[in-house]
Amino acid sequence: MVKKKCILFSLLLTVLLLCGCGTKTWQPHWSDASPARPSEKAERALESAVEKYNTANDRKSLRASIAAFRAVLKIDPGNKKALTELANQYILLGTAYTVNRRDKLTYFQKATKYSELAMYTNRDFKKAADSGKKPWEAADTLVADDAPAMLFWVTALQYEFKEAMRLPGKIANVKWMRHGITFLDRIKQVAPDYGNGAVEFAYSICYCVLPEFIGGDEAKCIQYMEKSIARGNGYLLPRWGRGKYFHQVTGEIEPSLRDLEWVAGQSLSEYSDAYPWRVHFIEDAMAQLELIGK
Repeated sequence: MVKKKCILFSLLLTVLLLCGCGTKTWQPHWSDASPARPSEKAERALESAVEKYNTANDRKSLRASIAAFRAVLKIDPGNKKALTELANQYILLGTAYTVNRRDKLTYFQKATKYSELAMYTNRDFKKAADSGKKPWEAADTLVADDAPAMLFWVTALQYEFKEAMRLPGKIANVKWMRHGITFLDRIKQVAPDYGNGAVEFAYSICYCVLPEFIGGDEAKCIQYMEKSIARGNGYLLPRWGRGKYFHQVTGEIEPSLRDLEWVAGQSLSEYSDAYPWRVHFIEDAMAQLELIGK
């Protein structure tokens, strides 16, 4: 049965690639990059933006935070912290506070762009990109300080795949998950302890989604999910992700319910995920439980 599914998927993938249906392409954003102009004014603006983000708990307050970080870039266009945070927050805006598929796509693609612009502040990456290399082709130039941008790039891709693409697009573009693995491998090389389970969770999604004939691996999918849980002590993401995605994909509804019920019952003050994401994880777990109940 699995072999037949792989053959069918391969045929569908071939047809979609030949006709160009929904094929995702990459366009460089380097013309939008500007050099850093650090200043005391920029630092104060960044501090104010961080304060707004740390209390964002709904669409309005998150958009206010995004506006504040965009204001930082008007003063210091190459501010790596602001670029990286905008990638993070556009992902959250797209998944937590947006319903329309086209709007989701816009926000996830903005997150990808800001992730790449954050990477572009790395001199060696910039040199490689300016020579014509695509971001994943230049991943070997990135260092530990680039780990957040790399992870948000992968996360934006995964959300775009899950929430903004229809089935034909998912089939045609699933190979992009291999680029995600390239970035995750680089994170592990330069910042092996980064992520508190988030990197392992992203690995799990990549290996689960990819068909075996182009790099998927069910055993690695399971192993990385287990590693995510083990490394994510004190964080909601791994249990939420296992309940929402992993168990539901494998058809294990009871374990999914247990994870989601656990997340829904937690206190915001007891976990270390960024506050706006904690709010989302708990609220989304409640919403998932309601959907499953129906």
